[in-house]
Amino acid sequence: MPPVTDAATNPNDPVSRYVHQISELTGMVSCCVFDVATGRAVAHAGASPGADDLARHGSELLTAMISTSRTLGLGHAIPDAAITLGAHHLVLRAVPKQPGLALHAVLDKMHANLALARLQIMRLDALFSESTY
Repeated sequence: MPPVTDAATNPNDPVSRYVHQISELTGMVSCCVFDVATGRAVAHAGASPGADDLARHGSELLTAMISTSRTLGLGHAIPDAAITLGAHHLVLRAVPKQPGLALHAVLDKMHANLALARLQIMRLDALFSESTY
């Protein structure tokens, strides 16, 4: 299995570029793109929590949300979720045009505006529409 890509090391890879740009958002502590099926990190940027922890816990959260969604008859798509904890916000969402990959981002609640961060992340989806990759 190849090692997790540090987002700053491969600017030509669209997933690494996506993670790197997300890591630069105001209040971002750590972010990771991971494989939903395996819970394995693909690219990571930021401080603690590290790639493996973000991938594992993101996969667990998505599994629970998908199961709940199916049980309630609400569909099978990967949910787009924003969770507020004591000192942090979490963002979980599918990575556009990258089947089976999801983003798990941790933001510092004191420095980040959750609504603005979600909007900025959605705008970065355009990276996967560019013809450069």
